[in-house]
Order: sequence, then C-alpha cells, then structure tokens
Amino acid sequence: MSSKSGNIPWLDTLRALATLGVILIHVSTPVVKMSYGTHMEFWWIGNILDSAVRFAVPLFLMLSGATLLTKEYQLGDFYKRRLLRVFVPFVFWIIVYWIYRWWVLLPATQPKSFVGILQWGVDLFLKEGVSKHFWYIYLILVLYLFVPLLGRWLRNRTIKWVLNILLVWIVLAFVCRAVPVNLYSWSGDYLSKLFGYFLYSGYLVLGYYLIKLQPQTWKVRPVAAIMFIITLLVSAVGTYLLSKQSAKLDQTLYGYLSINTIIQSVAIFMWVKDAEPGSKYLSIFWNAISNYSYGIYLSHILVIGILFNNGIFWTMTHPLVSLPCITALTLICSFGIIFVLRKIPGGKYISG
Repeated sequence: MSSKSGNIPWLDTLRALATLGVILIHVSTPVVKMSYGTHMEFWWIGNILDSAVRFAVPLFLMLSGATLLTKEYQLGDFYKRRLLRVFVPFVFWIIVYWIYRWWVLLPATQPKSFVGILQWGVDLFLKEGVSKHFWYIYLILVLYLFVPLLGRWLRNRTIKWVLNILLVWIVLAFVCRAVPVNLYSWSGDYLSKLFGYFLYSGYLVLGYYLIKLQPQTWKVRPVAAIMFIITLLVSAVGTYLLSKQSAKLDQTLYGYLSINTIIQSVAIFMWVKDAEPGSKYLSIFWNAISNYSYGIYLSHILVIGILFNNGIFWTMTHPLVSLPCITALTLICSFGIIFVLRKIPGGKYISG
C-alpha cells in the first residue's frame, strides 16, 4: 500500500481504486448489516456496492507483490524503508485512535486514572487491535518480513512454476474456507492468525505472477471486464440466496479469500493493467489518491466515526444518495488530513 508505483499510471489507478474500494466497503457494510430483513431495497443497494469492491484489500496485497517481489534488496535497506514508510506512521495513528476511542466513550465509562486508562488501552488492543481496520497493517508488517526472501525464491522459478503454486494456494483457500481465523484481536489462537497471514500471502504471489504476464491487453481486457461483472453478480445474488437459506445474513461470499473474490481481484488487475488514464486530469486524480493511499487507509475510519457521531450516516437519506456522498466526503476529509500533516515539519514521517 505504501509502496511507490514508480509513476506507472495503471499502478496508480489500481492503488487508487483499492483505496476507494476500502472506503466504500466501510461505508456500505452498515447498510448491509442493518437493513437485511427490514428494508430489502436498501439492503440490495448496499449489497451490490459491497459486492463490487471485494477486490480492495486483495488488490493492495497484489500491488505489493507486483512492485516488491520483482526487485532485489539489501535486507537492511528494505527493512529500514518499511520501518519509516509503514511502521512509524502506524504507531502515530494507533496513538490517535487510542485517544479518539477514549474521547468518544460515555463519561460514565471513561477511565480517568493513569492505571485505568492504561488497562483500558491494553484491553482495546487485545480485543480489536485498537481499531479493527488495523488488521491489514498487522498483516503486511508480518508479510514484509519475508518479502525479500520470497521475492528471491520466486525469481528463481519459472512462470509456470509460480502458476502451479497459485493453483495450490487457491485449492488450499477453498479447503480451509471454514477454518475460523481471527485477524482482529490479539488474544486467543495465534497459530490460527499466522495461518491466516500465510493464506493472505498468496495474493503477493498472485500480484507477482500477473505483473510478469505479457498478454495482448486488447484481448484480455474485455474478458476481464466480463469476469468482474460476473463476480459482482455471484457475490450479490449468492449472498442473498445464502442468507435466505440460513434465515440470517450470510456474508461468506464477501470473504477476501473466497474463490469469487480471488477471481474478481484478478479481473480488476487485468482490466486496468497497461491501460492509460484517458485524460490528464484523471491521471492527476489517480496519482494523488495513490500517493496518499496509506494515509487515507489509516485515517478514514476516524473520519467515518466523526461523521457518524455528527449525524452524517447512511440513514440520513436514500442510500443511493447518502452512500456516494459519505464516500466522497470521507475521501476528501482523509486526503485533507494527510495533506495538512505532510505540510507540518516532520509530518511526512507520521502521516502515512
């Protein structure tokens, strides 16, 4: 996520799309959860939007694989760069979220003493990693430890060999789809969490494989577009049918490791690969979002929370209006926060 795309336009586009997708997931998910069984018209809107952007998190991982696994690194230099670009901003934002989460507590539930606040902070970390969207940052911090070695190993393999690895990964993801993996909390089964990290690492290899492919894009792009539409329909309609069958909301097909999501992620990658932005202004837009993507990811949940606490929520009007407006407002505010932080002396090191 934090990796520079080297000003390759289509990589900027993919990173920007992933950023927008993550925001849309977190904006539309409340509609899906709150309106199922009561306002099905609203639910379908949230369901279709959520189904359309399941590629978001996998795409971030694929971009890391595409941009990092193809290069040779000095280990010290690689880890130093990850420390400055990923870990230091993450520590800053953990502190911000700790303060925010304490601030929004009801006065009667706010711990006041130093020991009480410390214990509350530790409990919050153990229960949900301070903020649940940080699960992805913990994931990439672990995966980055192995990127130099994984990249060196993959570069010594043929592209056909890498494809065989991916086929095994897809089978493993399908077989293990029912295995419970808790990626949010830091209490419980750590072996299960590490296994989940291992499964997600397959997206790094997938990104490496797709960047190495050199197909005729004019042939691949229409097929990729059709596959994307099919995966959207499979997720949206399948979620409805599974939920109806089980008499409760079933979000299995939303899973980032589901076969449908894997196909959708490949489809969006190949759809955009080697494509030109279309206009100078669109190129500037994608590039700006791409360059701010990590900071936007870190800050956007804070922005959504503040908007919600001030009555700006999907229920304020029809979801066809509220969801795009809140998504755009979240993007603008998150971008603005990171922009201002980067203007402060030393702010570039903590903004993300």
